[in-house]
Amino acid sequence: MQTYLVVGLSGWFASIAIAMVALLPYLLRRSALSVRLGVAIARDQPYLRRMWPHYWLAYAATGLSFLHAWVLMSRGRMPRTSSLGLYLATLALVLLFVQIVVGLSLQQPAVAGRSALRQWHFWTMAEVVALVGAHIVLNG
Repeated sequence: MQTYLVVGLSGWFASIAIAMVALLPYLLRRSALSVRLGVAIARDQPYLRRMWPHYWLAYAATGLSFLHAWVLMSRGRMPRTSSLGLYLATLALVLLFVQIVVGLSLQQPAVAGRSALRQWHFWTMAEVVALVGAHIVLNG
């Protein structure tokens, strides 16, 4: 029973963290959304330096997602689970690790092909959110 509590809490915290990681770049720059929500940050620091909460929450979300998967999968028996939901969650976890690699590249101010990397980072994030959502629907 304690295992399922750890798995459930880590899964929900990871889902919330993934949503926050996806939202943070829009809140950390002065945009219509951040101004409307009243969380706009002054431009006294460069954008990449203001992104530190996004970076660290991304690491935490990936770690929680890995913990969520590892604890339950290491038990070997999961009753009432959708195989498709597990495959989607596994793909989302792999994409989270890819996101970290791409994000580390984007932390460098003068990276070649920055615009293409940012687009790839964005669309991969959209895929992760969709995959996690489908996993929650199928296995939540």
